[in-house]
Amino acid sequence: MKKSRFISGILIMAFLAVVLIVATRQEPEHALTVPADVDTEPGEALEHAMPQTLEPTPAYTGAIGKNMSFFDLMTACGVTPQDINTIASKSKPVYDFRRVYPGQNYEFFTDSTGSLDRFTLELDEVSYIEVTRNGEEYITERKEYPFSVEVKSASGLIERSLYATIIDQSLPLELGAKLTDIFAWDIDFFTEVQKNDYFRVIYEEMARTDLSESDRNAAIGTIIAAEFNTRGVSHYAFLFDNETDLSDYFDQDGKSLQKQLLKAPLSYTRISSSFSRKRFHPVLHHYAPHYGIDYAAPAGTPIMSTGTGTVLVAGYRRGNGNYVKIRHNSNYITYYLHLSRFAAGIKAGAKVKQGQVIGYVGSTGYATGPHLDYRVKKNGRFVNPRTIKLPPAKPVSEADMARFCKLQDSLITEMQQVPIEDRRTEYFAGRGSSPDEADGGAADKNNSHQSAAH
Repeated sequence: MKKSRFISGILIMAFLAVVLIVATRQEPEHALTVPADVDTEPGEALEHAMPQTLEPTPAYTGAIGKNMSFFDLMTACGVTPQDINTIASKSKPVYDFRRVYPGQNYEFFTDSTGSLDRFTLELDEVSYIEVTRNGEEYITERKEYPFSVEVKSASGLIERSLYATIIDQSLPLELGAKLTDIFAWDIDFFTEVQKNDYFRVIYEEMARTDLSESDRNAAIGTIIAAEFNTRGVSHYAFLFDNETDLSDYFDQDGKSLQKQLLKAPLSYTRISSSFSRKRFHPVLHHYAPHYGIDYAAPAGTPIMSTGTGTVLVAGYRRGNGNYVKIRHNSNYITYYLHLSRFAAGIKAGAKVKQGQVIGYVGSTGYATGPHLDYRVKKNGRFVNPRTIKLPPAKPVSEADMARFCKLQDSLITEMQQVPIEDRRTEYFAGRGSSPDEADGGAADKNNSHQSAAH
């Protein structure tokens, strides 16, 4: 009997030891612990100890390189030629990947097998293209980065050029580009802007909220209102929804700033030859009419269509060299001569938009150096592109004029509170006793006159 009890005791102790060992092994490998010196509320230790979800890290990241195609990029990331073609063809309605250009940032994410899971390509400061794989299918979407928007104002006095002032004021260059776009139909920024002209602008600044502050680059959003004073006369632009809820820029009289043709088709160095009924030809060495404006510019400078229309000719002619001829409506046709080459897609029958690049400066045909010969034909006759009076687009409707005038007056008042700083003196345009006060005074009188007119 004693022997049986002894054996039973041994078995019970062995069983308890096994249970203890199993219980110990079932404890979590990573026990949740809280330092003894940290005060916690019930449940807080668990909250702090929960594993954090980390953002996936891209397998490949960088920027599109010089002469790099979409095919080159995808091949370097391990995508097969067949899949590259599938992605490119499926994405065309959203984005044509043949249009990638140097400097575009990209991120390439892979799955557990190393295959493409997600690919993003930056389009601009605001938007990007995202390609995701769903089984054997690829889905392409255009998306916008998350942004915060802040309304800001800026100003500047011109000493050398608009862009020099933008840089001096530590403002984004994009602000200068948007101002020239808005006023491109009324101001030639390469010949009409002079020293002591000034600008004021109210605009939206956008900052990405998905980036750390050190990585954020503020982008210029919508320009709400702008004033550009040149030669003592203020030109205004006010963003306004006219009837159809489509925003457009209008001047102080409610006229659209968008006209049928831009003042100039490119950013140029100088005008090397003007419109003339009798000019000595530098190649043919005899007097003949010159029905265009010659803009001297470096070879390869982009050339824009000055209006929306249809390409009639994109070809070569002995005197013209490579040239483009565009019909804009029943009244206007424009010509662009001596191009080095045409932009992609520019051919007879192609539809082009105002401001779209159609070619690049060259010296083909009868040309002694790189330049653009730009010509305008109105109702079948060549006219001087620099003196032609262009009709504006649809003005503010009568039904909306009262609402527009109220908005305009408030924006002019707001802009007048923005000082025009002259970096050389303590002078503020319209406020001081500088010899330049006449310009500021003229602007104030102009503003008062416009307000009284409404």
